[in-house]
Amino acid sequence: MAKETDKKQSSRVKIKKKAWARIVAPALFGHQEIGETYVESSETMIGRTVDVNLRDLTGNVKDQSAYARFRMIKAEGNTLHTEPVGFSLTPSYVKRLVRKNTSRLDDYFEFTTKAGEKVVAKTIMVTRSKVQRSVQKALRVKIKEILQQEIRRIDFSGFISMLVSGKIRKLLTSLNKITPLRECAIRVLQLKG
Repeated sequence: MAKETDKKQSSRVKIKKKAWARIVAPALFGHQEIGETYVESSETMIGRTVDVNLRDLTGNVKDQSAYARFRMIKAEGNTLHTEPVGFSLTPSYVKRLVRKNTSRLDDYFEFTTKAGEKVVAKTIMVTRSKVQRSVQKALRVKIKEILQQEIRRIDFSGFISMLVSGKIRKLLTSLNKITPLRECAIRVLQLKG
C-alpha cells in the first residue's frame, strides 16, 4: 500500500497550446490582414466566416455602411486565407435612406453565376416621390434584367469586386430613366447554401 502513495500523482488537466493566427483577405483586396484569432490549430478555423467593414478594406470613408463576409478556406502555417461569400449594408444606413413621401421597393432575386454558383441578391430602391404600382413594376423588371445580365457573365468574387468598385451602381443609374431614384443599391448579396 505504501508503494502506491509514493508514486507521483499526475495532473489530469490537459493544457492546450494556442497561438495567434492571421486572417488574410483574398487577392481582390490585396491580401490585407483583416483580423487575428487565438486558436489551437489553424485548420480548425476552415469553413468559419468573418465580417469586415468595407471601409477597413478599401480605405474609403463612404464604404463604412457596408460589410463584406469572408469564409476561411485554407491554412498555411499560422495564416488563414479567405474567399468572399457575402456583402451587406447596415440596417441603420437602410433606415436613413427612407423618407416621408417616397416609395421604398425591396426585392429578392436568385441568380446563377458563370461558375454555376447560386447567388441571392436583395435590392432596395427609394424613389424621390411616391410612384404608381406600374412604375414600381417597371423598376423591378429592369433591375432584375440588369443584375441577371451582369451576374451571368462573371463569377461571384468578380461581381463582389464590381460592387465594391462602384461599377454596379453606375449600371443601375439607367433606372433613373423610368423615374428619378434617391437610392438604388444591393442591400444583401450572398452565396446560397
